[in-house]
Amino acid sequence: MGQLKPLISLGTQILKHKITRKRAPIFLCIFLTNKCNLRCKYCFVIDETIPKEILNAEYTKEEIIEIIDEFYEMGTRLIFLLGGEPLVHGDIDAIVDHIVGKGIYLQILTNGILIEKKLETIKKAHAICVSLDGREDVNDAMRGKNVYRRAVKGIRIAKEAGVPTRVHAVISRHNLENPEELLSICKKLDVPLTIAPSCHLGKTTDPAFMISREEYQEFWEKYLALAKDSEGIGSIISNSAQAIRKCRDWPIDYHRYITTDEVFDDYEPAFCPPTVTYTGLSATGKMFVCMNLGIDKGPDVRKLGVRQAWKMLPEYRPNCVSCASINYIEVSMLLSLNPGIILSGLKLHFRKLLSGLKK
Repeated sequence: MGQLKPLISLGTQILKHKITRKRAPIFLCIFLTNKCNLRCKYCFVIDETIPKEILNAEYTKEEIIEIIDEFYEMGTRLIFLLGGEPLVHGDIDAIVDHIVGKGIYLQILTNGILIEKKLETIKKAHAICVSLDGREDVNDAMRGKNVYRRAVKGIRIAKEAGVPTRVHAVISRHNLENPEELLSICKKLDVPLTIAPSCHLGKTTDPAFMISREEYQEFWEKYLALAKDSEGIGSIISNSAQAIRKCRDWPIDYHRYITTDEVFDDYEPAFCPPTVTYTGLSATGKMFVCMNLGIDKGPDVRKLGVRQAWKMLPEYRPNCVSCASINYIEVSMLLSLNPGIILSGLKLHFRKLLSGLKK
């Protein structure tokens, strides 16, 4: 379907915010369901301490449509659907129809396993993002046996159907020292790649994610050098150079955020957009500040309604300015209309056109 109109609508809403400086939830992440057909090692769905009613939580078609309508009236023009696995939701097709019918830019984040089965639904979205963490043994070590092959098959099917598709990887010890392997895979598939740390702040007990500040800096330095290879595998990188530099130069421990009272002589943090132009909804109905701080901490939209929950949301934000998540750094730059970030984002839809302009 047409990509340009919702992108223009999104840009218009961002400009409106920059002029008025009024809070507006322009960008919304919705955990449509917590149910999933996989058990990835770094995902909350495998946490046995979480009650089953939470792990099985999801929105009904009627309530999510009502919620989306209210968010649209408040200025939402960009929605990411995720989970769990959003494609397992029984009413995913009707929900996708409703979002794109309102002219909201929609991206679906999926593990790729159900792309073939849900292709007609996938084709209605403006883009999809498929999770892949490295070569087959690396990926399946984190996501399960045979997941790599099934996800790659889904990527190829989506691409053949003309759906703008990117791969997103989570940084772990399995791919920390050799991002070139993942880039080579994406190069062969002819899809752009984004990569980020796992969604948490604070220390972790999982050895796969016990990564030091020095190791993160070395990774981002290598990733930045690869991104400069505009003709080879680096041409696949969709993270912007500006955001990569922000991660590389992160001035404190990577497991904590910069607070409002911290000032650095040689580092200007990108102010994080949660509670200002961004929010998310957990499948349990909580409006949350950001994934790194926890998706079940915030006002309940089912009890309070969307507008009242949005009004209360700043009360749940700590004294944070920015964290070392490249996801939020890039969202912040996008919503500030940073040219480099906009260009990186457009690569997903207009890669062939942009390549032609370079030549």
